[in-house]
Amino acid sequence: MASPAGIVSSRVLPALALAGAVFLSVLLLAPGGVDAAEAAAPAAGLEFHVGGPRGWRVPDGNTSYGWWANNNRFHVGDRLYFKYSHDSVLVVDRPALDACNTTAPLAAFADGATTVRLDRPGFFCFISGEPGHCEEGQRLVVRVMVHPAALAAAPGTAAFAPGTSALPGHGGGGESSVAVAEVATAAGVGAAVAMAVLVGIVLVRQ
Repeated sequence: MASPAGIVSSRVLPALALAGAVFLSVLLLAPGGVDAAEAAAPAAGLEFHVGGPRGWRVPDGNTSYGWWANNNRFHVGDRLYFKYSHDSVLVVDRPALDACNTTAPLAAFADGATTVRLDRPGFFCFISGEPGHCEEGQRLVVRVMVHPAALAAAPGTAAFAPGTSALPGHGGGGESSVAVAEVATAAGVGAAVAMAVLVGIVLVRQ
């Protein structure tokens, strides 16, 4: 006949193992742990050559940056490659793009071969810095979405933040959404830990 200590041990060990497994899962999904969405997303995004073989230039009858953007799908982590000569690339907000305002860009490049990483969901706006080029159609807006693999790994994550129209640190209202998500995650972590402890207690008492 098994001793009382052996009976308790046979009940305690499975309970501790279950609690440990639940707690480990919680840690992996909690902020600061291994992000399932990041783990499922591709290690490196795609690179798109703006304007195709013609590159970044004043559009002609065979070039339309609006058509080009609408016929490609951009995700967080992808990159835009601008190839040009005697020109420049300005990263601007939407009002500056609509007005072809080159006076206060968010970023400016004139190296002839510019790569811009799309590091967030939302809209990215680009115009030429050369006088008159933007007015002639050398401007581009791309809409960036979360990669489907990351979205599938994180149910409930919005694929696109419609209120986000500026670059990081320039508005968009994303902070409140992040705060709500963090509160929800913290609540889920607390509930999972409490459930693990409760299961352990029940198994020990059986």
